[in-house]
Amino acid sequence: MSQWKQIQQLDVRLLEHVDYLYDDNFPMDIRQCLAPWIESQDWDTAANDQSMATVLFNNLLSQVDVVRAQELNFLQKHNMKIIQQQLQVKYTNNPALMAQVISNYLREERRILSSACLKEQGPLEKSLQDSVTFERQKNTDNRVGIIRGSVQLMDQAVKYIEDMQEDFDFRYKTLQSRDGNTDKMKQEVTKLQEMLNRLDFKRKEILSKMDVVVKEIDDVITSELNPELLDWKRRQQVAIIGGPLLTPLDQLQNWFTLTAQSLFQIKRQLDKLEELVVKVTYECDPIPLQKPQLEERVRFLLYHLIRSSFIVEKQPCMPAQPQRPLIIKTGVQFTTKVRLLVKLPEVDYQLKVKTTLDKDLPPGRVSRQFFILTSNTKVMDIEDYSNGCLSVTFRHLQLKEKKNSNSSAKGNEGLLSVTEELHSLSFEACFTVQGLSIDLETCSLPLVVISNVCQLPGGWASVMWYNLLTDEPRNLAFFCNPPRATWSQLSEVLSWQFSSFSDQGLKQEQLLMLGEKLLGHAPSSESLVSWSRFSKENIPGKPFTFWMWLDSILDLIKKHLLTVWNENYIMGFVSKEMERLLLKDRESGTFLLRFSESHLGGITFTWVEHSCNGEVKFNSVEPYTKIRLNALPFADIIRHYKVISEGVVPENPLKFLYPDIPKDEAFGRLYISQPSKVHPYLSSSWMPISMRSCPSSTPLSCPSPDPPMTPGEFDMISEQLCFDLDTITNTFRMTRWQELLRLDSASQDRVRLLYEDRFLREIRQSLCETIESQDWDSAAVYEDKANDCFYTLTACLEEEWRRSLQENTVLQGPDFTGMRDYLLKNFRDQPKNFAAILSECLKKEEEILASASGPQGCILPTPMDNKVNELKERFLEVKKLFKLLEGRNEKLVYIQETLQSQVKQHVELVQTRAVVDEKCVNQENSIMVTKQNILQQIWEILKLAEDIMATLINEALPDWKRRQQLACIGSPVTTCLVLLQKWFTAVAEVLLGVHEQMQKLQDQNKNSSSNASNLSGPMAEIEKFNRTLLTKLLTNALVIEKQPTMSNQPQRPLILKTGAPFDVTVRFLANLPNFRCLLSVKPVFDKDVEEAKTIKGFRCFVFTTDVSKVLDEDTQNGGLVAEFGHMSLKDAKIKLKRTAENRLTVTEELHVISFLTDFQYAGLRCSIEVSSLPLVVITAGTQLDSAWASILWCSMLSTGELRNLSLFLDPPPLTWQQLSQVLSWQFLTVGQRELDTNQLSMLRPKFVEDCGDVVLWSKFSKKESSWFWLCGTLDMIRHHLVDLWRDGLIMGFVSRETVKVLLQEKKTGTFLLRFSESTKDGAISISWVDQSNGDPRVHSVEPYTKQELAIMCLANIIFMYSLEGQRSEDRNPLLYLYPDTPKDPIFRRYCKSPEKSTFVNGYLARKQMLVSVHPSPPPSPPSENTSMDMEVDVDTNQNTEKQEQLMELVSDLLELHEFPDLSTRLPDLSQQLEL
Repeated sequence: MSQWKQIQQLDVRLLEHVDYLYDDNFPMDIRQCLAPWIESQDWDTAANDQSMATVLFNNLLSQVDVVRAQELNFLQKHNMKIIQQQLQVKYTNNPALMAQVISNYLREERRILSSACLKEQGPLEKSLQDSVTFERQKNTDNRVGIIRGSVQLMDQAVKYIEDMQEDFDFRYKTLQSRDGNTDKMKQEVTKLQEMLNRLDFKRKEILSKMDVVVKEIDDVITSELNPELLDWKRRQQVAIIGGPLLTPLDQLQNWFTLTAQSLFQIKRQLDKLEELVVKVTYECDPIPLQKPQLEERVRFLLYHLIRSSFIVEKQPCMPAQPQRPLIIKTGVQFTTKVRLLVKLPEVDYQLKVKTTLDKDLPPGRVSRQFFILTSNTKVMDIEDYSNGCLSVTFRHLQLKEKKNSNSSAKGNEGLLSVTEELHSLSFEACFTVQGLSIDLETCSLPLVVISNVCQLPGGWASVMWYNLLTDEPRNLAFFCNPPRATWSQLSEVLSWQFSSFSDQGLKQEQLLMLGEKLLGHAPSSESLVSWSRFSKENIPGKPFTFWMWLDSILDLIKKHLLTVWNENYIMGFVSKEMERLLLKDRESGTFLLRFSESHLGGITFTWVEHSCNGEVKFNSVEPYTKIRLNALPFADIIRHYKVISEGVVPENPLKFLYPDIPKDEAFGRLYISQPSKVHPYLSSSWMPISMRSCPSSTPLSCPSPDPPMTPGEFDMISEQLCFDLDTITNTFRMTRWQELLRLDSASQDRVRLLYEDRFLREIRQSLCETIESQDWDSAAVYEDKANDCFYTLTACLEEEWRRSLQENTVLQGPDFTGMRDYLLKNFRDQPKNFAAILSECLKKEEEILASASGPQGCILPTPMDNKVNELKERFLEVKKLFKLLEGRNEKLVYIQETLQSQVKQHVELVQTRAVVDEKCVNQENSIMVTKQNILQQIWEILKLAEDIMATLINEALPDWKRRQQLACIGSPVTTCLVLLQKWFTAVAEVLLGVHEQMQKLQDQNKNSSSNASNLSGPMAEIEKFNRTLLTKLLTNALVIEKQPTMSNQPQRPLILKTGAPFDVTVRFLANLPNFRCLLSVKPVFDKDVEEAKTIKGFRCFVFTTDVSKVLDEDTQNGGLVAEFGHMSLKDAKIKLKRTAENRLTVTEELHVISFLTDFQYAGLRCSIEVSSLPLVVITAGTQLDSAWASILWCSMLSTGELRNLSLFLDPPPLTWQQLSQVLSWQFLTVGQRELDTNQLSMLRPKFVEDCGDVVLWSKFSKKESSWFWLCGTLDMIRHHLVDLWRDGLIMGFVSRETVKVLLQEKKTGTFLLRFSESTKDGAISISWVDQSNGDPRVHSVEPYTKQELAIMCLANIIFMYSLEGQRSEDRNPLLYLYPDTPKDPIFRRYCKSPEKSTFVNGYLARKQMLVSVHPSPPPSPPSENTSMDMEVDVDTNQNTEKQEQLMELVSDLLELHEFPDLSTRLPDLSQQLEL
């Protein structure tokens, strides 16, 4: 039965709630007619995937078209058409919103169905349903509608009074203009008196009606709107902690808006009455008497109505934790939304909202203080996809802790933990309309600020406890004395934690078990639970709290058990005593699934066995945690689980799911793993087992007089299965770090600043070789890789600490334990963040090394350095001349002023005046000569600057851009901008200095009395020349330092996916302090791209947000940088149909991003623009490899023209020399090792046409091209084989004939590793030679895919691999890595150490073993196969002794003391036994 049919069968009370749920956001008509289709779609995923949401939105419209076409009722067909148009208007630009709405509605429907199945509702939900009285809703609708109608009628009444008054005024003035006192005039006066009486009556009547309406509005606000708003806020609190879905605000906004409009209309009516009084008034006029009081009441109501309508619609929430709002992590962006329920056209786009953290917080309330790092002010806007509400969404807020907090703020430290400290986000705005100015303010619910993701569970416990027990909006001291919760309240919220993400909450039996675990006894509904008991005190006998344990189970279900949980197959919360009580009377093999009470986030299964003598035995397997379930789905573990006992064939003891459901019937549709069908290889399987001893002490008999395993064979298998990684040591060899330590002090300071407050330099120094050997770029993207790298470092620190203990150097050496604790404390829960930090630091180290060469770290002078230094020296000389010029000017002034005063005192001395004049002339001539000298030197400086700029702009800058383009596709060239920035900055500084000196020279000329005109021409020419040079320099100074790159694809820049965030960095090379914060850079997509007009079907995109960035100082490199983070693209919705004439595919379309800015400084103005390299925009992840092929091709061909966007209309070919270099770079980027000549020779025939050296784009880009197989291999290396590839242990690309030639002369057990050609997504096989029968035979194991390598690393596979031979011939055939290197010392360093325990806390421990069936000689030689993947000789005859052989294998394995515990790869035993 569909979910919608179940909904229709509910009682009236719950159906009313469903009726209230659906509104204009998604009408119930669509839900009714498309119920099966809607319930079959994945709306949860679509809500977070724009492309998928777009597809579902278009499919929904198509479904509506089909239903409408089949509808016979004309009225219903018309209504469906109207609904379809409304959906198009509302969701065309934001289909993800529709997906979110439908997802929420379906989840709320499931919650309603779940609550209907419960015997009784919880107190919170019951109280909410009591408060939602539909009669009150209808009553409020009625009252607001009546008020609105009354106000409209009053408008007509005021108009009538205005007309009446105009008529009276006209008659009165006409009568005044007449003379005499006739009877006619008396009649006119009488009529006027009657009109005045009617006017007075109407004025009193309208004022009386206004008074009644204002009182009615006051009562509606007090008794209807305010309670509804408080009820909605309480519902918001409950919805935040998992309760019923929050009802929309549209109805409430309608009431608030209509009420506000009515009040504003009454205010305008009062203003109109005041205008009428100015024209006509009389004694006892009611308007002057009553209007002030009415107007004051209207203003009061408007003030309180609008202030209360300013609310937080969406509480602060991190995008990565949508189900856990009100928890904010420092340094992580979060979003929040504020809404004004009063919608007036006059207010649109005028309200500027400012947000503040902990506004007006008393000193000492919190121990930590934070500030908002990003922009905290935005303007309210109209939402196009809603019903036009006025709101603002802060999408990129970010908090940072204040490091220098006041000592008074520490007063609360020690009383509250980090997760008990509550903070508040305040929002302020100023509402100004129609003469009213109202300060608006609201605040979020109390939120918890964490600094580490491991604090998230504790933070969520605080959020739940607060919103469960109080409706106060800002009680930040709540946890100073937290109240207790009743069990009925808490149990309801705990059940919501499960129903919020799954189809069901907890049953009463499960809640009872939780209550007993929490309280220590059976709970009653009124049992009180303290905050400390819930979240702070450890469970007796356990190292964790109740909530920590329960939260780990929630996380386990979300990530690994959701499908099994939704099927109601997990009993979950059941004690061991109850478990045994339930199973003891059931058939043998009956099992149930429950959560472990002794492990955090573990699930186990327990089954019952009945012996022949009636004894009942219960067995439980060691709990499976998240780490184990990452390898294989839980349903497949149940399917393939085996128990090995002495003398018994391995069997699966799990037969029936409690109470009596056959296992395969219950879990069959959830199975994923399938047996392998690849036959040219030896099939290998991983068998999950538990081992137990048989109670009989009789030794196992052998089927033959020979022992099942010789001592030598036993030693060999023991060596392979039980190796000890702790014996392996690694000698650290400082490479890059040693070079850094030898740099000068300035470079050392840069290194120190690089690691300050981010990562301990001591760890970088102590583990330098290990750190430099890891692929941190991949680890920053992939969680598994990040975990591997992180635990590699911690293991190295432990090894170093053990070595220091042995050598007795603990006190003298580094603090390895402290370093390890530091890593675990700060990065254990966020290894990807740790990897991103190290990846960035290592790249910055390369830049520092690139900018400093030579053994002493000094910058070696270049010809350009010499020219720039000469330019600066010449300018210093000019500045000295200016100093000299200023001194001579001062001397001239002195002569003219001081000496002339002496002439006035001795007027009789005529010769004195002549002397003064002569001195002035001489001084002026000296000044003129100096000016001419200055101008000459400035001209020479400008000519030198012109020469330098020609080299910079025409050679150095294009060379850097070309190197950057090659670096984008993997070339190991340096792209450091230090030197370019240094040269640009120096030239810009000189040219600006020349500009300033010329301004001073012009000012001096203006004050000069003579000879100034002689220099005006040369000065103007120099100034013009200087401006030209400066403009040219600045327009070329803007560069894209980091090309557009998606954060999850750092090794594949210039590929952007719609809706996916990407980053790009812009740098201004003229790094002068005067330019800081001067330039605002704006990105524009496809600016002036002609291809959009000339190529049919060319797609158009826009940025999802309009972002501009200010070029600010980058403190690490001292440059002016704008980092555009979290940008994304969306389709511009320009419908361009592709035709057969269009020859470009999606991945052949090239686009660019331009960055524009206007420079204005010191009277100089110019527009600056720079464009990215050509990029490809994709809409699905499957297009990634094709897009990267386009980027590679374009980058190799676009050597001269960087913006040839029509390249693929007629793409030129590449030579094999070009392509082979690019392919080699791909392996260098991914695995830090290029392809050698032999490997490239093997790849050449796959790309090059016969008897040629040319590679055609048409062949390279085909879907069946070898390029896509190569991409799969690269991806496999990146995720699973980077260490082995980097160190040269994988031969990789080698043909079948070459393998035979290489191995046939080698001794038995020699093997090599090669990539499979038959598996497009990437796989690796092991080929080895067997010389035991005198005839060399080469065998290969079935290739291991990426999925299988994620379960077990290749090094472990090589060590654990075992060959099941005839009877007891079980051994590892892999002995020597080609050519003749013993495998043990090589591969052990790459292995992951297995756990050694075989029995865990009373559970049967999980173990695995890896086996293949030994091939028998074939009856005839194998046929030739031209594929690179070789055939393997397999005996297809049925094995008549398979039971006996498996018994012998199990008997031998049981004698081993240890058994490897590896991630699970499940076997199909029947297939193995038939090989």
